[in-house]
Amino acid sequence: MKHEFFGFKPEAYMFLTELGFNNNRMWMEENRERYREYVQRPMRHLAELLLPTALEIDPEFNPRLGCIVSRINRDTRYSKNKLPYRDHMWIAYRREGQRLGESLCIYFEISPMGYSYGTGMYSTNLPLMKALRARAAVDPEGFRQIVTDPALARYKAEGETYKRDATPGMPEDLKPYLNRRSLSFCYDNPSLAPTMNGGIADEVKKAMLELAPVYKYILGM
Repeated sequence: MKHEFFGFKPEAYMFLTELGFNNNRMWMEENRERYREYVQRPMRHLAELLLPTALEIDPEFNPRLGCIVSRINRDTRYSKNKLPYRDHMWIAYRREGQRLGESLCIYFEISPMGYSYGTGMYSTNLPLMKALRARAAVDPEGFRQIVTDPALARYKAEGETYKRDATPGMPEDLKPYLNRRSLSFCYDNPSLAPTMNGGIADEVKKAMLELAPVYKYILGM
């Protein structure tokens, strides 16, 4: 039986803020138990509570919490940022066998600057975008109905755009979504207050269900 989630404590954001100013191994080792208590454990708890909803959306999501919750250690081999630790944490549901950078995911993220959630591609994903454009070309009205759904109004479409039009013949109102190298639908809130009580679990669950149709359309489910 999963216990109720009561939100993140202010100490979680205090830890992440201090880490931003002390991003080194010595400080981290001295404060690792703070990380475990206020950041890692609550994130894993929330990820576990939301997992049934995620699997309803896509049964092929990897269910292992170790693959869903981000690690505090940054893999500097694949990052321009060479600082050893992240000052933000996320939950990302994605299919098994896919790295975050090459997958479509549904995510929730916290940082000292606020929180966010959404669905999309972490980085450029040309094969997935090519397949999406082909699907939308055959069924433009179906894609239009999904992206103009009032439930998506608060989510911002993001992703690197092409300088030239890669969608000739596509309806003009759909080009802002399709003339991209990647596509995400993101909601950002600069206030941390909603994350400090159990209501954040319900908010993210509601968001996951709102985002499910566009997630499934992009994947061709």
